[in-house]
Amino acid sequence: MVKRPKCGTKTSFIQVLSLSAFLLISTIFSGVADPSKVTKTHSPNPGLFTQNDVLETLVNQINETRFGWFDSILAKTIGPRRYNSTSNMQAAEFIAKELNSTGNILAAYQWFSYGGKEIANVVGTLPSADLNNQSKIVVGAHCDTVVGSPGADDNGSGTALLLEVAKVLSLFRFNCTIEFVAFNAEEEGRWGSKYYAQQAVQAGEDILLVINIDMCVWDNPSSPPDEKLWIIYNGTVPYEDSEKFADSTLETSYTYVTAPIQKISSTNDTYFPVENWRRSDQASFWDAGIPALWIFEFNGFQNPYYHSPEDSMDAENYNFTLGTQAAQVVAATVGKLARARIRDITPPNITGVSQSPPKENVLPGDEVKVNATVTDDVSGVERVVLNYTNGNGTWVIAEMTELEANLWNATIPAFPYGTNVTYVILAEDNAGHTVTSEELGYEYQYQVIPEFPSFLILPLLMLTTLLVVIIHRRKHTM
Repeated sequence: MVKRPKCGTKTSFIQVLSLSAFLLISTIFSGVADPSKVTKTHSPNPGLFTQNDVLETLVNQINETRFGWFDSILAKTIGPRRYNSTSNMQAAEFIAKELNSTGNILAAYQWFSYGGKEIANVVGTLPSADLNNQSKIVVGAHCDTVVGSPGADDNGSGTALLLEVAKVLSLFRFNCTIEFVAFNAEEEGRWGSKYYAQQAVQAGEDILLVINIDMCVWDNPSSPPDEKLWIIYNGTVPYEDSEKFADSTLETSYTYVTAPIQKISSTNDTYFPVENWRRSDQASFWDAGIPALWIFEFNGFQNPYYHSPEDSMDAENYNFTLGTQAAQVVAATVGKLARARIRDITPPNITGVSQSPPKENVLPGDEVKVNATVTDDVSGVERVVLNYTNGNGTWVIAEMTELEANLWNATIPAFPYGTNVTYVILAEDNAGHTVTSEELGYEYQYQVIPEFPSFLILPLLMLTTLLVVIIHRRKHTM
């Protein structure tokens, strides 16, 4: 009797071997799964930032190029802006558009009647982050001019400052509401600010402070080197708080800004009669019993171009760095008083798999670094693009705001080749604290193809084919 070979065990062994080879080859040719990304929405650890960190960051965001661009639109593109003119309404529309473009400020027109015509203030509201605190700080500047004057200094400079400060403050959160108000008909007798103050008093609004900016770019040749700007306060009863705010503004300026600025009382008659201190919109709030300051260039009434067609962007001694310093003073003062904090940073706009590095272009041992590339528009720096770069090209990983990029001086460390990698961003904030992508609020995952010797592929294919043939023959001989 001839025994049949016990081929079941052998066949099982060959099948296992064949299956193993098949799985190995499948792994080689299938590569890895499509790149995946994980986005987390929690915000950075607030404990990383002191108030000092936040205010320094805030001041550093003030942009002279953007400030000058705002002024040039008002003075050059739009030109003279008397309260009842078409160009005045064009200026109002421009201001409202820029305030709304921040995404966090809501602009609206505040209509009132003057001279038989309906005209408007522009009011931009940055809501309080504390729903239980509805007090407010007002940053104001008049946007109208006298007849025939482009008003680069009076008061394109103040309006440009208002817009620049609004752009920057919109990136932060505050414990009270901030309102940015472009007053109309100031040159006719402060009618816009009178109406605004009247409405605020009637509504019982809690206004902590008004900061009015009127003329801040003329570098007066007769001014002392450390006194090119004034903080004007009303120190008489019942306005004692105005001087306290002036002191606080001056202290904040010395701490965070290198501005040549001093405080001065509205009772000072050294430079001109005291009634001249009432020639801008802060006086409307003094009259209403609301603390108010006026940021003003040193004795701006001496400006030879004041209320004339020569008040233009190219006037002699117009210094836009000085205006930028004034903007820093206002921004830091508001930020300190309203207790500015970092707005919850939303995860960067991860641009998607299609723009991620193709798998075959991820090289062994690549070190991936953040390359912050400024994306300019006509009004200045707006967005930053973070790129992955190696010898095979550059791919967009993410986009973030300029503020986020400045907050984090970030690099993505080298990753071990052949593993699933999460890009862990290591960053330092302005205080020197090191944080990770977890604290930044997002992760970006990419699976790397393991390296495999190509010379083994053909022998493995031949082996697999041979095993299939053996299995097939064994089945037919049983």
